[in-house]
Amino acid sequence: MKSIILLCSMLLCISFVAASYPAYPVSIQHKLIGTWQDGSRGQTYSQYDIVLSNHGNKNIKQIVIGTDATCRLRDNNSIWNVKVVDGPSFIDFLILPSYQDINAGASYTFGYIIHGSSPANLFVKNVIYA
Repeated sequence: MKSIILLCSMLLCISFVAASYPAYPVSIQHKLIGTWQDGSRGQTYSQYDIVLSNHGNKNIKQIVIGTDATCRLRDNNSIWNVKVVDGPSFIDFLILPSYQDINAGASYTFGYIIHGSSPANLFVKNVIYA
């Protein structure tokens, strides 16, 4: 019984440590630039700047940012400084332009205009280091 309790305690400690360290040392910060009503379309739109920060000690050559159906762009011209890869019904993921790296300790900003006032769900799917 003591060994089972000890094992469970160790697994619990490991799960807390694993949960506090992300798989990649990259953060995604949403900065609301503004929200407005478009009377001609009867829609609310919001503009966000997204800051990707490399907290690691290696340069990032490519990063894959996943999203979901919450990433409803105003139109095809409403996202900049990233490349969009479309899925069957919505944006599947975003990647850096081929000429762009994110140096260790540096950040990179891209932006978009989205339907509504809530930011899109964005998450790091993969990182390729230089």
